[in-house]
Amino acid sequence: MVSMNAAMNVPELRRALRDEVAATSLHNVSRQAGMTAGGLQRFIDGGQPYTATRRRLERWYVLHGPGRHDTALSGGSALAILRVLVQDLAPARHRPTLELLVKSLEDAYATARLPQPGWLDEVRGEIGSSAAV
Repeated sequence: MVSMNAAMNVPELRRALRDEVAATSLHNVSRQAGMTAGGLQRFIDGGQPYTATRRRLERWYVLHGPGRHDTALSGGSALAILRVLVQDLAPARHRPTLELLVKSLEDAYATARLPQPGWLDEVRGEIGSSAAV
């Protein structure tokens, strides 16, 4: 199971940022991500981001990254989206809230008698389940 602090694959995030910088510019992507061009370049070059920076980069990935036009959602992208939704809550509330959101989605698919999409299974596998939920 991947820790809650590592929702997105860092190499995948770096690759997406590098590709977008190549397609546009470092300043454009840094502006979209809400950080300095130097800070973005340090991350792309292999630096480890602080938690707040990682959240900004995950938010950028959700809003501007390569999957924004895809119809197939990956588990990592779905978890990044959910983490963006809960990021303003106290850190102690992140996991329980994510578990509730995932449970609600699972229930919605079951009620609609639709098969759960693969990304939902992947997200459940990433966050696990809690007896409290």
